[in-house]
Amino acid sequence: MTRTIATLNIRHGGNKSADALTARLLGYDAELLVVTEFRANDTGALLIAELERAGYETTHPAAGPTQNSVLIASRTPIDRAAAFTRDLDARHLWCAEVDGVIVCGVYLPQAHAKLPYWEALIERARGSEVDLLIGDFNTGNNDLDKDPRGTKFVGPQMPGRLIGSGYIDVWRSLHPTDREYSWFSRPGDNGFRLDHLYATPEIAQRVKACEFDHAPRLAGETDHSGLVAVFD
Repeated sequence: MTRTIATLNIRHGGNKSADALTARLLGYDAELLVVTEFRANDTGALLIAELERAGYETTHPAAGPTQNSVLIASRTPIDRAAAFTRDLDARHLWCAEVDGVIVCGVYLPQAHAKLPYWEALIERARGSEVDLLIGDFNTGNNDLDKDPRGTKFVGPQMPGRLIGSGYIDVWRSLHPTDREYSWFSRPGDNGFRLDHLYATPEIAQRVKACEFDHAPRLAGETDHSGLVAVFD
């Protein structure tokens, strides 16, 4: 039996391409979906209704209708959901336990504002028994994770430190020397790998494939590529 996990940033709630993005998310036929830049507005309510009609349970943090956050959708019942920590805004780190696996949906702020969230994950995620961290981290390293012409990341050391705390960068583990990007700057058209899946070694060893889906970005439905992983 295989299970698919997918994440997609839908760009400011997905208002401009709601139907296409809903179809795209359902088309992944995933056991678990993490939707970043989700907004709790009318478009978000319609997305939730379609996901629940397709058999998903959903959870997201409380947020205003113009605030970007994280939606987690699971075909397996969600046992509990909560903020990763009370010390930081739940919109950026929202967790759910599904069939004994703890998943943290991630949508980090930009520039220096993201650094406290990275520090919290590095210091506490492994100790809190979080199995999967997935979503838009707004960070990579300044080597293979960005176009050499592109602006350097703030906090490029953070992914390495998270890996040092006990996680596997799943996509990179399968593509050790590749350059592939999930978002491109405008102007400049410089690529960056912003969307990631980190897993404990026990779960990472069950990954059969982990690939970017560039179709939603190339079709103009959103400005990010999706990330899709298949597990045993």
